[in-house]
Amino acid sequence: METKNEFYQYNDSIWSEWSESLRRHESYALQTIRELERDRIEYYVFVQYIFDQQWKGLRKYANDSRIKIIGDIPMYIDYDSVDVWSNSFMFQLDHNDTMKPTVVAGFPPDQGSEKGQNWNMPIYDWNNDNVRKDLFDWWIKRLRRKLSIVDFLRIDHFRGLISHYVIPVDIITQEPNITEADWVKTPGHEFLMAITESFGSDIPIIVEDLGDLKPEVFELRDRFHLCGVRILQMGFYSDSTNIYAPHNYIPNSVAYTGKKRQFIEYIRRPIEGDKELINGLKLEKHLEKYISWYFIQILLQSAANGAIIPMHDLLSSLKRMNIPGTESNIEYDGPQNWSWRFKWSQLTSDIRIRLKELTQMYGRDLTYDKTISLEDMTIKNDSISTLQ
Repeated sequence: METKNEFYQYNDSIWSEWSESLRRHESYALQTIRELERDRIEYYVFVQYIFDQQWKGLRKYANDSRIKIIGDIPMYIDYDSVDVWSNSFMFQLDHNDTMKPTVVAGFPPDQGSEKGQNWNMPIYDWNNDNVRKDLFDWWIKRLRRKLSIVDFLRIDHFRGLISHYVIPVDIITQEPNITEADWVKTPGHEFLMAITESFGSDIPIIVEDLGDLKPEVFELRDRFHLCGVRILQMGFYSDSTNIYAPHNYIPNSVAYTGKKRQFIEYIRRPIEGDKELINGLKLEKHLEKYISWYFIQILLQSAANGAIIPMHDLLSSLKRMNIPGTESNIEYDGPQNWSWRFKWSQLTSDIRIRLKELTQMYGRDLTYDKTISLEDMTIKNDSISTLQ
């Protein structure tokens, strides 16, 4: 085991560069670190305790005001995280040598990303019978903790429970050819069975069923009565069967005006399939002033039980919360991903009044309790709809 001075050289390194004993979290190495770093460990335990208490107070305040909080949980986690380090056997890593990933997660080229996306995150060893139970148990603990601090939980990349996109690390260069990767089947049904056995069938989960979708994605979602997602911006190309067109929304879904782009940006830089529609809209006077409200109204009129309006669209702002596939750089003196905040002065009385009127007009006021039970819900089969 290293001396204290030798240990400090690893402080700013990823865990795969630590000593062998620490990388593999051997008990004597961990005990030595606990003794050397007792004060710092106890400091972070205390800080997390304080944050937990503050969060509980915030959530209670929100719930007392009839506001529910939706949390978010990513499908994958960062390699340089305590979860991967302490559960490395559950991931596809080079266990014989470097402990680094042998494959990483991503997504193939599509309409939203011409080159595809390399998320550069390790992939769970889903299909290894020796670790599957431990992996499921870890997910259950993860979900239970998340659901203890929020009211609803959105699971990102639900499509990954049908199959996951595997990018071998040996093909990754500065310009990775992500098309050389492949989809690998995921035991999603077994996974969700384990989840429902632990939480019951009425689990408050929203699944992001977006992307390169197959009928089996919707079949898996509906088999477990999970609430899906609809994006209005994706509903204006293809044909009348497009599942994102508002007339095709199913009740058991949550609809957003947009996900990554604001409507004003969407109007200024439409995707190829939308250009004809957008060019027609541009003939309207004061388009950018009213376009967001036009689509907000369409969203609230839809059959989706939930409607989410990003603050950017409510304020008709061009600021972006996140640019997918990019990383924030603390050395860059400019906007960082996930750093945007609105100012209360932007939320004018006109905006508040208009939003309240539309909310009440379409029966989305919380006091009306418009929730539809599964038994009374007409489920439309998304698997027969298309997204071309």
